[in-house]
Amino acid sequence: MKGRTTSLDTSLTLLAVAIILALLDVAVATQRSTSTQPEASTLVRNVTLAPKTEQCAPALPPELRDMIGRD
Repeated sequence: MKGRTTSLDTSLTLLAVAIILALLDVAVATQRSTSTQPEASTLVRNVTLAPKTEQCAPALPPELRDMIGRD
């Protein structure tokens, strides 16, 4: 009977250690998932865009555009 008690005692101790380690793992994972991400640096740059002087040519010339749907 003494051997069984020692074996049960050892098993329960190992189970308790395993549960504690699992809870610590969950706590660390929760902390990592809820931690705030570092904000990106807020550098401000002034960008000046040149005014558009030329427009892009249309994809289809007007003559062909008028003929769409007339087969």
